[in-house]
Amino acid sequence: MKKIVSVIALFTCFLTFAQQEKLEVTYTSRMILPDDFSFQSRGDGRTMPKEMQEQFKKNIQEPQEAVLTILGDESVYKMVEKISNDQSQGSRGMRGGMRMMAMNGDNIYKNSTTHQILKEQNVMGKNYVIKDSLQNFDWKLTRETKTILGNEAKKATAIIDSVQTTVWYIPTLKYKTGPENYWGLPGLIAEVETKVDRGMMKGTRIISLTDLKTSSNIKTIEKPKDKNTITQKEYNKLMQEQRSRFEEMRNSGVNKRD
Repeated sequence: MKKIVSVIALFTCFLTFAQQEKLEVTYTSRMILPDDFSFQSRGDGRTMPKEMQEQFKKNIQEPQEAVLTILGDESVYKMVEKISNDQSQGSRGMRGGMRMMAMNGDNIYKNSTTHQILKEQNVMGKNYVIKDSLQNFDWKLTRETKTILGNEAKKATAIIDSVQTTVWYIPTLKYKTGPENYWGLPGLIAEVETKVDRGMMKGTRIISLTDLKTSSNIKTIEKPKDKNTITQKEYNKLMQEQRSRFEEMRNSGVNKRD
């Protein structure tokens, strides 16, 4: 009897270990601007030089890589930093593609069981950790399919923060997570497409799965350090205050020139 119990316990441990296999998923994020995209003047008479406009458009459309590490019900999504030797493009700061991603946070931790999300966000040089509950998305599943890296993926759609969002997920990969804050489908989210309309920034943003591999490193997922913690609602309020302050400064500068 003891031998039977030992065998069952050993088999249970084996299954648990198998289910805890770590997966490393690489995504590429890119912004696609419309052909007729141009920088519109805000009515203050100032325009950006054409050469600077072209450089900005090139930077903002530069692809950016990120890696999603998954272990059990936990995952963490981190940007892969690129070092640029092109001094004219400002290698000391983030390039356009990375800036676009940083607007949605970095080092994003999700737990699909506890519904917790933690993500690092920088506001005016100060680092915060946003701690909140995962948003429940009202996914509409469809029968449409396509192949992504040799895997059959299915299409789903949702309206997220008033934005039409289309994703493709892989049902055979039983992970309810994906890039950034996306989650909640019966399979790993492999692709995300959203429309972007933020001030003068308009276009389509696509996050695509480019690589998928298992990892022999089964160390626990590392969460963002619990420092300067705020909620998503508090962060949104902080950003609104920053935008209002910036607009006041800009308008004040215009009035002084008058």
